[in-house]
Amino acid sequence: MSASKVYSAVCAAIIFFGLFLCGCEADSSYEQRSVVYVSNINQGGGAFFSDVLNQGDTLFVEGTTTYQTQDDFVEEDNLILEFTNKPYSGLIDVDNGALSDFLVTGYEIVFEPMGGADIPVESFSGKTSILVPANTAVEAAIMIVPFQSKNRMPLMGMRYTGLEILSNAHITFRGHEVRTDRNYTFEAGLMVNFGDELTTDQGGG
Repeated sequence: MSASKVYSAVCAAIIFFGLFLCGCEADSSYEQRSVVYVSNINQGGGAFFSDVLNQGDTLFVEGTTTYQTQDDFVEEDNLILEFTNKPYSGLIDVDNGALSDFLVTGYEIVFEPMGGADIPVESFSGKTSILVPANTAVEAAIMIVPFQSKNRMPLMGMRYTGLEILSNAHITFRGHEVRTDRNYTFEAGLMVNFGDELTTDQGGG
């Protein structure tokens, strides 16, 4: 092979290798340098129980089986979970600043009832401001059942009854990398059981 042909072949190989590297760089864009996900939800992923009415300090009027309602109250339900921000690839050097902090800015929840029951809670959105630093796990709380949802049907009709609605809560989180403002969404889910946690002793609620 002549020297000119060898030179041309080497140049072609260099150009091809350069294009290959550019292609890898495009596939490994900043969008793929970090992965944010829910690493723990409701203390290990167990079902979440939502009490439709808190009976307060006293369940019954003293000496009767009549419900004591003066101290009853409704409360919103908050879910404890953990977010983790880790490198997309083990080849990324997290010490050189390539991995970015992430800000969770909001979420949407859709409840899917099981067994043909009524939809227990209308779909709703919530806002957050949860910072998940690079290569870190952060525990946080979000509202999962709003106050007003327990003051309308079907949850309101479950007070002082043994009724129960089982559902799957599908949660979609949204946020962005702090440094780039590129938006991402990620998902999580768990079973949510709605009911009225009645007790049988006079002092319980």
